[in-house]
Amino acid sequence: MQLSDKALSLVLQKYKDFNQSRLEHTIGVAKMSKLLALRYNVDIEKALIASYMHDYSKYDDINLAKDILSNDDIMECEKYPFLYHAYLSAEAYKRLLGNDNDIYLAIRNHVFGRPNMTDLEKIIMIADYTEENRKYESCIECRNILLDGNIDLAIYYSTLKTIEVAMENGGTPHPKQLEVLEEYKRKVNL
Repeated sequence: MQLSDKALSLVLQKYKDFNQSRLEHTIGVAKMSKLLALRYNVDIEKALIASYMHDYSKYDDINLAKDILSNDDIMECEKYPFLYHAYLSAEAYKRLLGNDNDIYLAIRNHVFGRPNMTDLEKIIMIADYTEENRKYESCIECRNILLDGNIDLAIYYSTLKTIEVAMENGGTPHPKQLEVLEEYKRKVNL
């Protein structure tokens, strides 16, 4: 049995009777990441493992963080609570499946990336935003950009739209989001 099969089994056990839409989203991310891994010559097995595990801890009790995450991570997550699930999911990957740092970072950074992402990190981040079950107008537009073959422009566009939504809702973008936006703005010459 491949490790990706074990990852899928873990996700099925966790979500099949609990949250069907999260399971469908996770399968959609895996489908998109496999397509992108083929296109960008990235290890498909790693892409599938990271896809299956990226939201593994989405609904876990955040009190678990105190025993699992570093104090710096907890302080960051208190300011940006949407990061808890990514950090906890990355730790769940290490605890349950393996210690490949590429996979770990792809899971940990899937919410909005980080400067100087690896190709695997880029794939998981953008697959999460563009998988076929996402019906938001910005996700559909981003998916079209991505499928036209421009992953860097898709990352720029998704980051821009995510920041815009956060600000419209009274939120503050994470500093890494702003760094990613500027990095990909330069990459696509905007």
